[in-house]
Amino acid sequence: PASAAGTPREFLHAHQRVTKDDKLLYAFIDWLLPNLKLKPEAQHTVRWDDFWKQFKADGTMGWDDFERFLRWECKLNARKLFDLLDEGGTGRISKCTLLNAKRQYMRVIDCRHQRLDDLKVVLMRKCGNLVRAWRQLLDPETRGLCSHAVFVRACKEVGFHGDVKGAWAELTGGQIHRPAVLADIDPVSDQMIMDFTMSLKKYHGSPRDGWYAVMRAHGSYGKMRPDSFERVCLDMGFTAKFAKQMFDFMDYDRDRSVSLDEWTFLALWDKRIADDSTDGGMVAVGPPAQAGGRTSWQSAVGQGRGMAEQNSVEFIVIMTKEEHKEYLLRLQAADEARRPKSAVR
Repeated sequence: PASAAGTPREFLHAHQRVTKDDKLLYAFIDWLLPNLKLKPEAQHTVRWDDFWKQFKADGTMGWDDFERFLRWECKLNARKLFDLLDEGGTGRISKCTLLNAKRQYMRVIDCRHQRLDDLKVVLMRKCGNLVRAWRQLLDPETRGLCSHAVFVRACKEVGFHGDVKGAWAELTGGQIHRPAVLADIDPVSDQMIMDFTMSLKKYHGSPRDGWYAVMRAHGSYGKMRPDSFERVCLDMGFTAKFAKQMFDFMDYDRDRSVSLDEWTFLALWDKRIADDSTDGGMVAVGPPAQAGGRTSWQSAVGQGRGMAEQNSVEFIVIMTKEEHKEYLLRLQAADEARRPKSAVR
């Protein structure tokens, strides 16, 4: 707005701004589009859309509307922000200026990535979380390892323009000739998956038996939905937050379901548990769920692995609820048919 004497107030041209001013503008854009660094833009444009509606038909906005929108929720300096966006000193800001600030901010977060932390930001924006990024880009063959060549290819695919060589050295802790593992890029998530796998072992005798058992009990047509997966985790003593994070790790293609085939991924941690047990480094996780050292799957088929013949084959049948009900009825009928007639009243 103009002063009482009618002379325009002082304003800053774009080339007169300093780094501190740019940071304030970037903080404002980040407030309008929260977590833009980590999520696809379409998921969080509500505040941006509401702010965009404040512009008049001529594409401008005055101080009163600007201050009113920021008054209650935004903790940034509204007066300073308005002055920075009012590049012409007219007392009004324009859509064009706001879009230019947004584009500049996008260039900063897209192109000025340097080392591993910045690469993580790019991967999370691309895939949603680091575990899914690891599975889709860094370890697509589910070997549990990522070579340098695969790492370089993944950086190019996601548009990482920083120091690829330095990021690889940071990822591998300076041991650049060894392959990377998930624990290098996301040790917290790696430990969460280990805890989940160990709980399957604790409650079902082995992680493999546990995974197939919960899929049989809570899945449908070989898939499990978020609410069912949460019940499984709660039954094993985990929190709802843990269940949500684990489900996101297992949901490879973001179709809001996890499939029976996810065992291929969990098997990597099963192998680590077995290797650690062989080396004597694994702490006992509790007795098997079934008495006599038999797993739930072994009890279901009526024999343990040690009792199976050398040339026997173990397989798993996935049933719907209706099929399982019919199976139980036929099993009961067969059992009654085998009883002596004198035992049947």
